[in-house]
Amino acid sequence: MTDSAAADDATTILDLLVPSTPTVELDNIDLQLIRHLHEDSSISLRSLGALVGMSAPSVGERVARLERTGVIRRRSIEMDWSAMGRPMLVVIPIKITSDAKMLTVIEALQSISSLTEILILSGTYDMMARFRLKDHAELQTLLLEKLGAVPGLQRVEAMISLGRVDDTSPLSHILGIDD
Repeated sequence: MTDSAAADDATTILDLLVPSTPTVELDNIDLQLIRHLHEDSSISLRSLGALVGMSAPSVGERVARLERTGVIRRRSIEMDWSAMGRPMLVVIPIKITSDAKMLTVIEALQSISSLTEILILSGTYDMMARFRLKDHAELQTLLLEKLGAVPGLQRVEAMISLGRVDDTSPLSHILGIDD
């Protein structure tokens, strides 16, 4: 992508990106709450309180502060895509042409129903898109018809995930939280 094309799209693309949150001061109790919520986002305040030695109302205030300050963006579930009929994870690095508008490419990708995520990159590729697919036939349709119809794509590769190795406790080594 040329510098002028990047400059034309910069403010609009920046508006699409998930915003960064300013660093928040966290104490050991906050880190423990985050760890337990990361393991089970549906855990009750009473159970959380028992785990960290605090009352449920005190835990509720802390969790509300963590949500208000953006440390916790949402509480969610993790789905088993295979059980939902979408076992194939395909990761597609994308390089766009120098005259392409990144925003136009992003909007075209977002119209593909199997898209789960777009990452904007620096380096050889401009972005990385992740798709959840049913089977090889859907992969063919994605590559030959849907991505083929997106204007401005210079190069795409399809990387099919053969499996996943979960990090059972990412917070312990990333943030130094004890298990």
